[in-house]
Amino acid sequence: MQIRLTVLGSRSGHHTATAPASCDVLVTAPVGTALAAVASGLAATVGGPDTGGTVVLYAGSERLDLQRRVLGEPPLVDGAVLALHGPVPDVLPEDGLGAAQLHVVAGPDAGGVHLLHSGQIRVGRSADADVPLDDPDVSRLHCAVTVIPDGRVAVADLNSTNGTTLDGSPVGAQPVPLPPGALLRVGESTLRLAAAGAPALSVTPDLQGHLSVSARPAAAALPGPLPGADPAAPGPVPDAPGLPGLPDAPGAPGAAPGAGPQGEAPSPGTGPDSGSGTSPGSGSGSGSGRRKGLGAWARKWVRGEEPAEAPPEPVLAAPDPDDPAALLLAAMGPTERLWSRTPGQPAALDVGLGAGSRVSLPAVGALGLAGPRTRLAGAARWVVAQLAALHAPGGLEIVLVSADRARGLADRRRDWGWLGWLPHVRPAHGQDCRLLLAYDRDQAVARTGELTRRLDEGPLGTHWAAADASQVRRAAAVYEGPYTLLVLDGDPGAGPLRDVTGRLASHGPAVGIHVLVLAEAPAATPASPVAETYEAACASSPAFRDCGAVALLSGDVATAVRTFTISGGRPVPAGGTTSADAVSVAWAERFARALAPLRTAEGGSAEPYRPTAAALPATARLLDELGLARATPASLMARWAAATDQGQGVGGLAEIVLGSGRRGPVGTELVHDGPHLLIEGPAGSGRTELLRSVAASLSAAARPDRLGLLLLDGAGGERGDGLRPCTELPHVCAHLVASDPLRMREFAQALGAELKRRSELLEELSFAEWHAQREVSDRMVSPRRPAPGEQRGDLDPQRTGTLRLRAATTRTDPPGPSPLPRLVVLVDDLDALVAPGLGSTGRPAAGSVVRALEAVAREGARLGVHLVAASAHPDRTAETGPARLATLRVELDAPDQPGPGRGMLRFGDGRTVPFQAGRVTGRIPRTATQRPTVVPVEWERMGDPPARRPVRELGNGPTDLALLASALDRASRLVSATPVLFPPAP
Repeated sequence: MQIRLTVLGSRSGHHTATAPASCDVLVTAPVGTALAAVASGLAATVGGPDTGGTVVLYAGSERLDLQRRVLGEPPLVDGAVLALHGPVPDVLPEDGLGAAQLHVVAGPDAGGVHLLHSGQIRVGRSADADVPLDDPDVSRLHCAVTVIPDGRVAVADLNSTNGTTLDGSPVGAQPVPLPPGALLRVGESTLRLAAAGAPALSVTPDLQGHLSVSARPAAAALPGPLPGADPAAPGPVPDAPGLPGLPDAPGAPGAAPGAGPQGEAPSPGTGPDSGSGTSPGSGSGSGSGRRKGLGAWARKWVRGEEPAEAPPEPVLAAPDPDDPAALLLAAMGPTERLWSRTPGQPAALDVGLGAGSRVSLPAVGALGLAGPRTRLAGAARWVVAQLAALHAPGGLEIVLVSADRARGLADRRRDWGWLGWLPHVRPAHGQDCRLLLAYDRDQAVARTGELTRRLDEGPLGTHWAAADASQVRRAAAVYEGPYTLLVLDGDPGAGPLRDVTGRLASHGPAVGIHVLVLAEAPAATPASPVAETYEAACASSPAFRDCGAVALLSGDVATAVRTFTISGGRPVPAGGTTSADAVSVAWAERFARALAPLRTAEGGSAEPYRPTAAALPATARLLDELGLARATPASLMARWAAATDQGQGVGGLAEIVLGSGRRGPVGTELVHDGPHLLIEGPAGSGRTELLRSVAASLSAAARPDRLGLLLLDGAGGERGDGLRPCTELPHVCAHLVASDPLRMREFAQALGAELKRRSELLEELSFAEWHAQREVSDRMVSPRRPAPGEQRGDLDPQRTGTLRLRAATTRTDPPGPSPLPRLVVLVDDLDALVAPGLGSTGRPAAGSVVRALEAVAREGARLGVHLVAASAHPDRTAETGPARLATLRVELDAPDQPGPGRGMLRFGDGRTVPFQAGRVTGRIPRTATQRPTVVPVEWERMGDPPARRPVRELGNGPTDLALLASALDRASRLVSATPVLFPPAP
């Protein structure tokens, strides 16, 4: 188990470079480890007491019991913050989420969630304000929100420079009611009063630091009413201590009938004769009157109840219903809004840049965002955060490339350090890193290489760079996910990186890769027109020119945003100017930590699956690819039972796992893909080891009474007994070394007799049809147990090249033929049998064995007998039946490749899959220590390949094959599976 925690040092302690005030750490420990086991290590990272001192740790305001609290259980989950020697109250305690809240839903400092207490709450830019806003257009003390003891709320302006508006109506010094859902505009920021949040979903701890939450399907692209909106606005706020009588809000009861803001003429459809009005005495007339103003239009437009055209009067643009504050609460809950969009939905990968400004990444391909660094970083954080909040990790992965050397590493870390907590940056199978981050050139090359491999395997093929825009659009139109968001911050530097990132921006949508390009440039103002700002952004980040749409921050203080489409290399306006939404680093980190422990629980698995194309590993262990790293009888019996339930019994399938590929284990199936497999490769390419892996894989997939293996070493004593280690498998019923002519002829006769017997039993039926007809009767007949003379023994140590044949004895079973098991004949060095060397001891009988193998190749598909052969000289075996009739082929590379076993699996329909063969004769690797460890996290190095200790094999321990064979033998005894006899009993 591994979880990441943050440790805060004592506020009164002395902090240095070696003992910082806070430290992110990676804790590795067995499941069920008490906090006490790592408490001293956690304290040491921030200069706390050594192991002899007393350690006191807090999670928020709760003091943790070091002996009873267990790592991996809440609150000690991934992303948790622990404080040394003192409590650190959470900014949003769980017991306070039911109180009234003031949400900053839009603007340069969006995302704030402020719990309202009784009395006056001042809003402004000053640090002395109760609700501070990082908005240059907000006065130091801009307005005051007052919570009256009975729970109702009022707002008044504090003589601000730019004024305060409520649903588009100016607010003066006299307090006016602030109903839930109303939009309060101060400077470039929009606030909303919200009631208690939505109910949280139930989460299930997995006791390993994660919380499983069920993914909910999205109901619509834009949800209905705004969160916290009240269907009926409250009446006037009564007099309260310290407050004079409040005048009626515009449109509230007591105002002039049909009057708009400040007595303006009523808008169309809002007069007293309007059909949308509510009759007096209905109980909700007080709210419906207020909602007939301009603010009502904004809310209806968000809900899709009004046309998109704005009314002639200037209005306050409505914020996105998935505003930063709502999404922060959705992550902290979590609530149903979290991960509510799935690939294929119309709103998938839609992002909001500001109130009423939205961009669809599938429609534009790549999006560029440019502006001054301070404002640019906040806007970029918001774009990435909303995609992470609305799309589950299984449907969206996020990759960061921030390798611009024009900015220091510390600055880049400060901007993107929060991103490492998101579950969307965890690598999938084959991505050789700890997180999908790139802070230097080498990491950037690795991340872009992983993405270009996806393009190589996509519909455009390996020549995707030459595809035109229309081909990319057609491929993107039929792509159904999952998606990848590549965040490219600045200039990656090297020429090849600039080229490949530009190609990813223009061609990536064909395989679901969308690029967010960030470029530092001056804000678009009269002093820096749009064309100049665009060119400056392209110079800052070359991939900016390959974006289908760009958003430029504008205004004297860069708090507005304008969107453009690119036509002919020039920006064309695609919308008006609106206030840009941005979030702070503190908001982003709080948001990411809330998501850190969450995992989707789809299909019973807590880990989402993201198909990923990655480089092949240099080596692979077959047991790991089989999911049997700890091969036990119980795990094997579970595999056998699952195969039986899926119809893979005696007449079912014969599945083989060859090794590791770019997307996971690579294998094939002999019944439908075969029936025969031919392995070709030069000396030293790993043919024999791959045959051993095939034998082990087949044995793990079926019971020994339903599958038998016949082993044949064709090279005789010239190159040793390559398949002899496989004789430990209980599925092996014969092993022949082609060095004794007598034994070889016996084997050929027995194999020919077996084919004849099966042909007579099956008559005109196929192997699967025969078993389907006998399925019921076969279950009623118990398998015959071998007599004492048939018990399996060791090979005769006094003879080389022996053939072990099970002796035939008198049958004790009920009359009638027993069910036919599948047989797989594995032949090593087929070329040595076809063309034996002069002086070979097996040369006189080689022809009879080859003829028997030819018969298997011709008739085995119908009789349930399969052939897997390996050849070092394909030219010698090209005209033989096993080579001509093999629809499955493996071509192994020369031994000068990264390692033996690197090859290509070719199917009969022309498909090819590269793979690295799994090894089974290596010694069991030494197990890692179980002692809990605490290691500081270096975020800038998380994009490097994981630090792997060299695998040291136990010199005197069993091999993986021996370990598997022992577990198979015990499992077969537990299920009373009698091994197959060859030749069978008469």
